[in-house]
Amino acid sequence: MRRPAQKCIAVLLLLALCLTLAGCWSDDPAAQGDELIDRIGGDTEDADNIVPITSFSLPVQAGETLDPITCSDGVQQTLLPLLYEGLFELDESFTPQNVLCSDYTHSEDYTVWTFTLRSGVTFSDGTALTAEDAAASLQRARSSARYGARLSAVTSVRAENGAVVVTLSRGNNRLPALLDIPIVSRATAGDTAPAGTGPYRYDAGDGAPRLVKNETWWKGEAVPVDEIPLQQVDEDHTLSYLFSSHEIQMLVTDYTGASPVSYKGSISVTDAATTTMQFLGFRCTDGPFADAALRRAVSEGIHRESICKAYFSGHADPAQFPVSPLSPWYPAAAERAYSADSFAQAMEEAGYRTGTRTVHVEMLVCDGNSSRLSAAKAIAAALSIYDLKVTVKTLPYAEYTAALQSGSFDLYYGEVRMTPDFDCTALVGTGGSLNYGGFSDPALDAQITTAFTTVSAPSSANETMLSTLQSAAPIAVICFKSQSVVVQGGAVDEITPTCFNPFYQLSNWEIHIKGEATNG
Repeated sequence: MRRPAQKCIAVLLLLALCLTLAGCWSDDPAAQGDELIDRIGGDTEDADNIVPITSFSLPVQAGETLDPITCSDGVQQTLLPLLYEGLFELDESFTPQNVLCSDYTHSEDYTVWTFTLRSGVTFSDGTALTAEDAAASLQRARSSARYGARLSAVTSVRAENGAVVVTLSRGNNRLPALLDIPIVSRATAGDTAPAGTGPYRYDAGDGAPRLVKNETWWKGEAVPVDEIPLQQVDEDHTLSYLFSSHEIQMLVTDYTGASPVSYKGSISVTDAATTTMQFLGFRCTDGPFADAALRRAVSEGIHRESICKAYFSGHADPAQFPVSPLSPWYPAAAERAYSADSFAQAMEEAGYRTGTRTVHVEMLVCDGNSSRLSAAKAIAAALSIYDLKVTVKTLPYAEYTAALQSGSFDLYYGEVRMTPDFDCTALVGTGGSLNYGGFSDPALDAQITTAFTTVSAPSSANETMLSTLQSAAPIAVICFKSQSVVVQGGAVDEITPTCFNPFYQLSNWEIHIKGEATNG
């Protein structure tokens, strides 16, 4: 399993470097990445520039709720794992680990699941965790913007004999991966900061909010500090200001997002893999990409490692399937290493290496993200060395989505946040909500169903499904993005953040506060 990549640097790149490609990829993408780090000032952490911290503080959005079901994305999300826990949590490989759930059973077709709760668990207000609390939180999540999509197949959630019973409209052997949803006391649901079962509780204080150690935490493990002051983010006190002035010691950011922010000084950056996938989508109903051979050739022509190093500064993992390469469901043995010769052969087999014709196609890209646009231009240039000529057309978000929904494209550069079970039905299933290219293969539809309803571990059914997907190539997966946990230099020893929890394995943390020795 790949560990999160950690980079200690003095200055971080804001925008991915746009390399000029003369129709082919670098022979040594690793060297290309090293050059990139040199250009952005990739210095190791300098002990002489470390500013000792007097407390470990985190940001909180002024005037925003900490209700985990309704709060907005951003800094509030960073705090949630300290306050709340789910039935499960996902580890670094997106594998669900039991937390508030002690055991579970399921029907043979994986449509009915029964989750037994861990005994002796109390909320931070001292009340006992019950199945009714867990069921109520999942019910709220079903209708929420944040969790509605991942729970779309849930038809009912109920408390029964001290357990939580979840019924699905279609089987899913990976359901526990979807149930890291925070559980709160139903008596406090909707409050600004509902009671949770996590290692800390929220204390509003007298205008000085903070997180305080939860003395009733069921795990009974040590926490690195007893109190975490919260600094409010508002118009005058932005994240950048609070971090640069050392008023907060940690934040989570996306260095390849639409509006990346520079965090300078002595800092430590640790990446955590996410479920955000970037890919090429094809119009499969007519036009050049109705031919699966050409779609496969395009996939062969993408040097994913170079893309991740040169245009995402290493903040992405190359992938060829719609599953994170860190997941045990990812079929690493079926990957095809990039080769210029293999691309040439694939284009010849598809009839696009004749040298006697020119076929022009447009790749649509949503405007507003320089990393994504640079990657799209590089891919278009690399694909255009034979008969196929790819030009990039950028569109504002509204026009881009309208073009996809109407099928007015040849191919497009897409980004989607996959659900943690990596169900690709919406993207490639017949009539899928994100299947803009109109691809349809009844055999693949049946294989997806089989893969999700036969066994609860990687199997031949999963491999068969992904092999068919590789051959039909309705999409060409490029990578899965990472997010970055940025910490003031010297504040915390090595950390192991995950997609949904920057504080994963918190009890192992060691925080260095001036004049104190604190550790878990």
